[in-house]
Amino acid sequence: MAAITSACFALLTQQRSCVRIAGTSATCVPLRSTAARPAVQQLVIGLAPLRRRQQAAPPCATSSGSGDEPSTPPPQQQSDATSLLSSVGLFVLWGALAGYAFLVAPNQTPLRDSYFLEKLVGLGAADGVPLNTIVQQLFLAMGIWPLVYTALLIPSGKSGNGIPAWPFVTASYAVGAFALLPFMALWQPPKEPPSVPAVAEDLQGVGNLLQKGMESPLVAFLCLAGAVSCVGQVALAGAPQWNSYFKLLEESRFINVMTIDFCSLTALAPFWMANDAALRKWEQRDSLLPVLSVLPLFGPIIYLCLRPKAQT
Repeated sequence: MAAITSACFALLTQQRSCVRIAGTSATCVPLRSTAARPAVQQLVIGLAPLRRRQQAAPPCATSSGSGDEPSTPPPQQQSDATSLLSSVGLFVLWGALAGYAFLVAPNQTPLRDSYFLEKLVGLGAADGVPLNTIVQQLFLAMGIWPLVYTALLIPSGKSGNGIPAWPFVTASYAVGAFALLPFMALWQPPKEPPSVPAVAEDLQGVGNLLQKGMESPLVAFLCLAGAVSCVGQVALAGAPQWNSYFKLLEESRFINVMTIDFCSLTALAPFWMANDAALRKWEQRDSLLPVLSVLPLFGPIIYLCLRPKAQT
């Protein structure tokens, strides 16, 4: 302490050229003062460890964001957050569609809706009154969609939380997207993806009959033939049939909800096409899937015809 005091006194009494000591607040030491030089040397030697510690210390982050970059969440946490948002969004969509179907959709002709449904399923009386062509073909197309989703979800739709797809797929034959949306909301990517297309040995037995049938090219081509028939008759229906359909769309809950169901199934199909194509390692998925994803009904069916299949 005495050496530092004497050095500071020498600095105050000298007005000549001086040299700066790096890393200290005692700035100047006169070059021509021989009396102060020993004290200055002691001062530099004493402050050298402090200088080394300052250089070795890591930089501190400031409030302005300088310093080390903030750490990003692990990929697993990001994936869990994305999955949670997707699940919430699909549940909200499901609730919105159900609320619309029961509370908002037009219901001006409930008796006529019952009459249409009986005629469409073949239980109505043969009264000779023809049904609207658009409504009839839309109803038949709604019978094709469950077959398409069965082929896309079994087994490619295996969920990481163990929830099976088959109960929801089975219910979709009656209520369409209203049955599939809860499964899609609960679905999680599996840690061990299923092996598709399956080898022939894995398709043996009664328990694998459904998967074996969905791997058959016959199912895909039957769906394609049905879609061509429906769309062809709709295209040839003529303006009076379309005008009648739009009027029914504004009055009938059955036809209104069936139309929204068709649109929902169309919008949900591209994700499951991409999931199945990735599991099957389809070589043309990057070039053809974007095109097939924008084709209502035909896109998923054409994909089923082209995708790699098991040797059944």
